[in-house]
Amino acid sequence: MGAIGLTRTLEGTDRVDMTLRRILKGSLQAGASDVHLRAGRAPMVRLEGQLRRLEHPDLDAPQIARMTSLLAQWAGVDDARLEQRQCDFACEVGSVGRFRVHAYRESNACALAMRAIPSPIPDFATLRVPPVVKSLANLQRGLILVAGATGNGKSTTIASLLERVNHEHARHIVTVESPVEFLFDERQSTFSLREIGRDVDDTESGLYGALREDPDWIFVSEIRNGAELELALGAAEAGHVVISSLHASDATRAIHRMIHFYPQGRRDAVRHRLADSLAAIICQRLVVRRGSPERILAAEILMRSPTVSDCIRHENRLKGLSKALEVGTSEYGTQTFDQQLLRYVRDGVVELDTARAAASHPNDLARAAQMSGRR
Repeated sequence: MGAIGLTRTLEGTDRVDMTLRRILKGSLQAGASDVHLRAGRAPMVRLEGQLRRLEHPDLDAPQIARMTSLLAQWAGVDDARLEQRQCDFACEVGSVGRFRVHAYRESNACALAMRAIPSPIPDFATLRVPPVVKSLANLQRGLILVAGATGNGKSTTIASLLERVNHEHARHIVTVESPVEFLFDERQSTFSLREIGRDVDDTESGLYGALREDPDWIFVSEIRNGAELELALGAAEAGHVVISSLHASDATRAIHRMIHFYPQGRRDAVRHRLADSLAAIICQRLVVRRGSPERILAAEILMRSPTVSDCIRHENRLKGLSKALEVGTSEYGTQTFDQQLLRYVRDGVVELDTARAAASHPNDLARAAQMSGRR
């Protein structure tokens, strides 16, 4: 009662298959990042961050139920997982592409939210990830976090870094994901791809198990609480590289969020552990390119340095972290969002108004841009 509630044998499946493939193929060709299918509505897609309705007849509830069943069959999702009110899995749609699928119910009907998974995995140059991030592929131990809001490319940046490790080093990379998104052709490295709900019960047990699987790198799709952070820090302290995502708008807020996973009496201890183990935080925001609907990456980069570690270790110095990022650019490769946005404005890549909307300190950025002759 109230489950996604699908049957494996359905009438009209061939016709629904063709409709689904046509919607997904057309969406990808248009450059959509996400596809939304809901009963009683035409399909909607997200293009360059904006939702658009497709010129397509409204889909009814039986059609979407059949589409969900097809996707689940292609993904090998068992009935127990599918017969829940919501379900996450990744799916290869033959001749179209790979998608992360969230099947859920709304208004007592099936609905789908699907995100396209890029293939092949984009490299750093394509993503416009700052060159200093490449050096992280050489890490032997430490915690790397990629932060930002949903839809700002965190998973793709992580996949690009893991692909670089794959090409340059012989490593055992264990992933704990919900669901497994990117697939890797093994080059020098080998991958153990573990999906929550399929291969492991939850993130904590996945992390715990990964420590016993002789990993060099561990990728956790997201750190959401103190128990998960505790295991991630323990893995980094034990000599592994741990990489994960975190919802935070900038590096300072990312550190605040992790510290506040813990009760007051344990926060000093976690500050010291983060100061010792945190290798980097890459914070991401996508901004619209000048004269184009394309969105490009603006990144804040925190790299481990004595000053950064000192700011993290001592509560009264954390507010000085942004300044430490500003002055560490030449030596350590750090940068703030506003520094990169200002470069984009000066180079004519991004409009000043666009940069101001994305900046951490809009008025300071505007003044700096005016001083350089950009308005």
